[in-house]
Amino acid sequence: MVGLKLNYDYEDHLLKYNGGYCTPNVFSFNENGTWTRSSIDWFLAIYDGKADNLEVYIRNFKIDEKRLPSHILPIAHDPGGNLICISCSSSDEGYVYFWDHENEVDYSIEDDQNYDNLYLVAKSFGEFLDGLKDSNE
Repeated sequence: MVGLKLNYDYEDHLLKYNGGYCTPNVFSFNENGTWTRSSIDWFLAIYDGKADNLEVYIRNFKIDEKRLPSHILPIAHDPGGNLICISCSSSDEGYVYFWDHENEVDYSIEDDQNYDNLYLVAKSFGEFLDGLKDSNE
């Protein structure tokens, strides 16, 4: 659909679980010098339904509207409508980012290297999963 090669760890996760809720589900990231927490509301899945459908998110965020860099793939969302994404670029392949919908970048006019609303969460999908915490931690 968008010509991206999936990161092996994420592809393996998608084949095993195909989306869904996870626990623990809380993660932290540095947002312009401030440590911020969010949580995974739902991992996107491949299926015919409309809710939390990976294909629908790709179509909406990458094809119909250029809301993500071309090499960034949405994989989950938080309760506030922000996205958890993974990079499919050779320079940062497998890096997991938090995409902040409050600070959108229009990628139809901006360069794909503009990460103004993307915040690094982990340098690999495995590191991201290993770093998830319970909400009371």
